[in-house]
Formats: sequence, structure tokens, C-alpha cells
Amino acid sequence: MKNAIIKIEHMSKHFPVAGGKFTALKAIDLTFQKAEFTGIVGPSGSGKTTLLNIIGSLDSQSEGDVWVLGKSVKDLNNWQAARLRSRHIGFIFQTYNLLPYYTVYENIEYPLLLLKIEKAERKLAVNEALNWLGLTDKAESRPSQLSGGECQRVAIARAIVKKPIIVLADEPTANLDADNSHHILQTMKELNNKMGVTFIFATHDQKVIQYLQRKITLLDGEVSRDEITGERS
Repeated sequence: MKNAIIKIEHMSKHFPVAGGKFTALKAIDLTFQKAEFTGIVGPSGSGKTTLLNIIGSLDSQSEGDVWVLGKSVKDLNNWQAARLRSRHIGFIFQTYNLLPYYTVYENIEYPLLLLKIEKAERKLAVNEALNWLGLTDKAESRPSQLSGGECQRVAIARAIVKKPIIVLADEPTANLDADNSHHILQTMKELNNKMGVTFIFATHDQKVIQYLQRKITLLDGEVSRDEITGERS
């Protein structure tokens, strides 16, 4: 499709196991447009995280083609894949992956340092992200001083601080209560609406699902359903 920013064509992923292989994803065909707010749903083991990792060039497919922002993932070398991620893709992991000796401010600032953004511009962007996620009073704290929910909010702020084209979120609300979840999802929707950021979630959380515009269901590594679900006002 003309405006697709992600295109997946007959993509499969195999993992070696004793005496053979395990197929985690089978002949996936999907297209994502700019500014989508989409969830990949399904039970544990259905291939949600594997699919996100391949889209984000953290892993590669075994068969088929995956194009992200016009680039074939399988043709990228390590440096090119890292450049694509650092410039254009934000990641939100279940396990936070925060730098333990850095403050909240420094953790959020880190992606901007990698992009060599000037200090004054970094400060504005980090303070904006802190405000978005309600973390201003935690700016000088370290991860060990935070609750699990606060750590997840820092991870989300770090993912969106550079205003990426794509955000890939693996169960981003798993450690948050309902109020925090809805606040963060509303912040993501604001970025989606105002800046055209594409969000793709791997989730089974109903709090996330009710915000989705599109829901893709995976079962046993295959797309069983792809539906437009509307938008929460």
C-alpha cells in the first residue's frame, strides 16, 4: 500500500529445537499505515513479542520480507539496524531495561544523547516527557528508589522522548494500576493524534484493547483475525 510504513509479506520465523525447529510465526502478511494505534493480541506463546522484535529489527525473519520505513530488515547490517532503531523507533519493554545508576532524568535523556541532540533541546524534551508521564518530582531518583509502576512510566517516557515515527510496546501497562494505565494511554493517544506517531502494542490487557483502532489476533503464530475496532473518545 502506498502510505505503508511497515509491510510484512509471507513472513515466518523458526527457532531451532532438539531434533528440528519450532515455528513461532507462520506466513504473516500485514501492513501498517502511519498514525495507526494497533494492538497485536493473543495468548502467551502466540508470537506477539517475536513479531514486535522483528518489526523493530531486534530479530530477523526466517522466511519472507519485512519492510520498515522503506528498508528491508533482513538486508540491514548491525549498524544500519541500530541507526534505524535509534532514530525512528521507540521501544517499551515489559522488563523496563532502565540503567540502574542513572537518574530518571538521565534514563530519559539517554536516547537523545545517542542522537547527539544539543543540550538545551534535550532539556526541553526530557522535561516535556517527565510532565507527560507525571514524573517531574522523580527526576533525580534512581530506578531502585521507584515502584514498578514508576519504572514503567520512565521506560515509556524514554521511548517517546525523541518523538519517534513508530513505538513498539510489549505489555506496557502490565505493572500499572488502572488510573496510571489510562493516563499513559491517553498520553500515547495524544502523540498518535497530534504527531502521527504509530503505536503497535503486544498485549492482552483490556485497558489497552479498549483504546485500539485496530486489533490483530495471533493464534499459534498465525493471524486469525484483523479488525478495525474504532477509537475511544
